Amino acid sequence: MNTPNKVHIGLLSPEGTNSGHFRNFEKLFPPEIQLSMDGLELARSSRYELADKSAVIVARARQFVQKLSLQGLIVTGAPVAILNPGIETQVSQAVEIPVVTAVSSAIAALKAFGAKKLLVMTPFDVPMNEKLTSELERAGLTVLGCPPFKDPTFGASSKVGPEEIFANTTAAFNAAGGTGAIYFQGARLDPLPVIDKLEETLAVPVIASNPAMLWHILSRLNVKCSISGYGKLLKDWPALID
Repeated sequence: MNTPNKVHIGLLSPEGTNSGHFRNFEKLFPPEIQLSMDGLELARSSRYELADKSAVIVARARQFVQKLSLQGLIVTGAPVAILNPGIETQVSQAVEIPVVTAVSSAIAALKAFGAKKLLVMTPFDVPMNEKLTSELERAGLTVLGCPPFKDPTFGASSKVGPEEIFANTTAAFNAAGGTGAIYFQGARLDPLPVIDKLEETLAVPVIASNPAMLWHILSRLNVKCSISGYGKLLKDWPALID
């Protein structure tokens, strides 16, 4: 690890402090990095409850950062970024420290691996998948497949186990053809237990939103780690590409 002092990172979730964002991030963070978490409690039954919440998110982020003197801030949840355009810039200007979101982090990670053609796996409904696909394509990426989730009801994806995730992803990868990387978005659809297995089996990088946000914020702070068990992104820690 390349950091002289303990780094204090904040994580702001659109849900509560019992959300999948928190549980999954706790697995990833090395002990040398201090993690503090807060929940906005904005999404209770639908992801679309997050629309037009920029002012609330900015105000809470400012309060969170000032209270704990944070050095970097992660704003989780792709729907936050998708339904509140420009939120990353707005929060960054308000708190004056590096800020990353799920979508910007995934794009940065995919570019670090030189990926161009993607398979995207989410727990979202078709309209949200279409919005996410548009964000990726605006960044110069090509989505070859983004299969609809069998039950896009809010929270339903947390019931899907790792073996089912592996099987579904492998089938979607084979159906898409020509895929250079796989991008998982949505903490409740948790691919962490099978990322290494997927990368070994399919021979492409697998970018999941939580590892991508960890890698992105620490890279923005000029911190380099090597964390095994969650794919090449955290193990190899590629450099950010401007």
